[in-house]
Amino acid sequence: MGAAAFLEVIARLIAVFILTRVIAVGATHLGAAFMTPAKRAQWQWIPGRDNLFPGPPPSPFLAPLVRWDANFYLSIARDGYPPRHGGPNHHLVFLPLYPLLLRSLHVDVFWAAFLVSNLCCLIAALCVFRLAGFEAAALFLCGPGSHFFSYPYSEALFAAALAATLLLLRSRHFLAAGLTGAVASATRSPGVAAAVALFAARSNRAFLAGVLSLGGIAAYMWWCHVAQGDALAFMHLQAYHGRRLSLLGPFRAFFAFDTDPDYYLVAIAAIYVCVRLVRRTPAWQWVTAAFLVVLPLSTGTLAAMIRYQSANVPLICGVPALVQGRRFWIATGLCLALMAFEAFLYGKGIGHF
Repeated sequence: MGAAAFLEVIARLIAVFILTRVIAVGATHLGAAFMTPAKRAQWQWIPGRDNLFPGPPPSPFLAPLVRWDANFYLSIARDGYPPRHGGPNHHLVFLPLYPLLLRSLHVDVFWAAFLVSNLCCLIAALCVFRLAGFEAAALFLCGPGSHFFSYPYSEALFAAALAATLLLLRSRHFLAAGLTGAVASATRSPGVAAAVALFAARSNRAFLAGVLSLGGIAAYMWWCHVAQGDALAFMHLQAYHGRRLSLLGPFRAFFAFDTDPDYYLVAIAAIYVCVRLVRRTPAWQWVTAAFLVVLPLSTGTLAAMIRYQSANVPLICGVPALVQGRRFWIATGLCLALMAFEAFLYGKGIGHF
C-alpha cells in the first residue's frame, strides 16, 4: 500500500472513529433525557453523599457518561483506594493503571477520563487496523459494547494495550510486547490474556515476555497483600457480585436465564467465531480470543459479556476473514445499531451492560 493510499485509509478510519463516538455519546444523552424521576435522583451528583460521589459534579456534557463502575474509577483517581477496614473494600476490584493515568493529567478528572478513554480507543483501532485491516478496525469501533470506550471505564486502555501486545508479538518484538502486556495486566484482571498470547507463541523469548507481561497484575497483588492483607482481594470481592470461577461456570451462565436476549446473542456469536478461528489463525490469536470468552463465562453469568467482548481484540480481528463483502458490512451495521441501543439504556440509568 502506497503512502497516499495508506493516509486515505487512516483518514477513513478516523472518520469512523468520530462517527461512532458521536453516536455513542449522543445515544447516551438521549437515554438520559428519558430517565425516570427515580433514576434522576439515583444518579444526581451530590458531592460527598458517599465515597462514590467525591468532589464537584461533572459537566452536563459528561454527566450521562458517569454510571456504575465509572464512579469507582473516578473515586480512585481522586482519592486513591480506601484504607483497609472490616467490611468489603469494593474499590479493590478495579486495577490501578487507568485511575493513575487520570490523576497524572492534573486536570478535571471527568475530562481526563473522557480524553484518555477516547484517545486509547483511537490507538486501539489503529493497532487493530495494523493487525487485520480496515474492516476489523471498523468492527472494533462499531461493536455492541464499544460505547464503553468513551466512558470513564478501563476497557479502551485495556484494548489498546492488548492490541499493541498482539501487534508486537506478530512482529516478534517480544520485549516490547511484554511491556505492553504488563500495561494490560495492570489495567484489568483479564489483562493476563496478553501473557496467554505470548505463551501460545511457543518460543523461549515469547515465554519470558509472557512472564514480564504478568508484572502489572503481580505488582497490584503485592500491594493488595501489603495494604489490604489479601493479595487476591480483587478476585475474592467478585463473589459479592455472584461471580465465582468454576469449570461449570459456562453451563450455569447459559442456563441461569437471568439476562436479556442480547447477552445470549453476543455470547453465542463470540463462541461461534472462536470455534471458526481454530486452524484459521495462529495459536496466539485463537487461544487468546477463546480465553477472553471463556474467562467471563466461567464466573457463572452472562452479565457484562457485551462489554467484555468489545475489547476481545483477537476475536474481532478474526471476523473479517469469516464474514466478507456485503454480509460483513450488514453485520457491522447491525452491531452499530445494537451499540446505540445499549448506550441509550446506559444513559437511561438501566443496568444493562
